[in-house]
Amino acid sequence: MSGTPLVRVAALRKYFAVKGGWLGGRRGQVHAVDDVSFDVAAGETLGLVGESGCGKSTLARCIVRLVEPDQGKLEFDGEDITHRPTRSLRPLRRQIQLIFQDPFASLNPRKRISQIIGAALDLRDASISRGDRQAEIARLLERVGLAPQFMDRRPRELSGGQRQRVGIARALAVGPRLIVADEPVSALDVSVQADILNLLKDLQAEFGLTVIFISHDLGVIRHVSDRVGVMYLGRLVELAPADQFYAAPLHPYSEALLSAIPMPDPDAHLTRKEIVLEGDIPSPLAPPKGCRFHTRCPYAQAVCAGSEPTLSTQAGGRLVACHFPLAKQESTGR
Repeated sequence: MSGTPLVRVAALRKYFAVKGGWLGGRRGQVHAVDDVSFDVAAGETLGLVGESGCGKSTLARCIVRLVEPDQGKLEFDGEDITHRPTRSLRPLRRQIQLIFQDPFASLNPRKRISQIIGAALDLRDASISRGDRQAEIARLLERVGLAPQFMDRRPRELSGGQRQRVGIARALAVGPRLIVADEPVSALDVSVQADILNLLKDLQAEFGLTVIFISHDLGVIRHVSDRVGVMYLGRLVELAPADQFYAAPLHPYSEALLSAIPMPDPDAHLTRKEIVLEGDIPSPLAPPKGCRFHTRCPYAQAVCAGSEPTLSTQAGGRLVACHFPLAKQESTGR
């Protein structure tokens, strides 16, 4: 895996205006993504995790340029694509593909599978002959675990897992370098989830893909990721290699998320202390001052309410945005 960043996100921000009242005036702004920065190396899988509404899906859409960022910078392979004009995005679409959460809504119900994948092939090479086109569609379907006979079917004739395989085949058809997978297995049965996750890992190794994998499920993230980033209320609060993150998280929010993962060993599950966060997630319309997590944090102190922590480097190159990282608390006996 190369250490050269294929993707660079720098101080990215995206707010959404909220209107209300009798005259439809502006009530405020949803802080969907607020000053998020990270790099993704070529061939790496970065897992982004957080509760619903934390901004991870908005971040994904900013990266693939389906949503225009308000501030910050996006780089792909060293090129600034932050505010690249829509007309010039077509070549970029061949290198960056998005796999959607809902495999049915992301496929045109009027089209046959051959037409859906064929449209993506045309983006890669519009001069491809009809015979070669059909052969390539069949090859892509077989690569994602579907028989060539599926070419003549429509999305409504497929199961959820089969539809998601079609979505993956469509993404592969253009020959991408980066795949942004936005909750690609959350709408699927557990047994099907495992098959899709293993398929994505195999395809990444075969085609040398870089993957940004977004999920609310830390169990899923653990299976696929080289590094894990944790988002809370629009902010990135921790970023670490997956093995270090799961062995010893540094942010209290990460610790709480990990404590909620079901364990297959009943005895181990009974002896583990589950951390139950009190209170509701604050509104993204009015994030708390200081640390955004301090209203729910069991370790919060006075400074947490008055000063917002920035991502700082810890041992092993890990990053955490916390005034009192857990490793320091343990070393001082807090």
